[in-house]
Amino acid sequence: MPVTIIVVMVLTAWSLYPAARVQYRETREKARLEAELEGLQARNDDLREQVDRLKTPEGVEDVARSTLGMVKEGENAYVVMDPEDESVMDRPAEIADTGVVEDTFWHDLLDMVFGVE
Repeated sequence: MPVTIIVVMVLTAWSLYPAARVQYRETREKARLEAELEGLQARNDDLREQVDRLKTPEGVEDVARSTLGMVKEGENAYVVMDPEDESVMDRPAEIADTGVVEDTFWHDLLDMVFGVE
């Protein structure tokens, strides 16, 4: 009797594994895409705020001063640079981190069982 129960359990697990694997992969992909969407929406909100700011004369002036080094008539501009840091001008703009889903022990274990990379 115990052998029969074990055989039935193994056969049931074997027959359900493909469906469970597909379900798990889709759940992980959905979580990854939701995290990516959240990051992109935050970046989109930041860009909208920047656009709204640039629609004002003060915003245009701030960008002209900080990015282009422009000054008003009669003003003098001074740029103070760190002599040890030569890469000040080569730094890329910050990009929002997207698509990051926290992995836990259980996610790592299930990823291994279901073959998710």
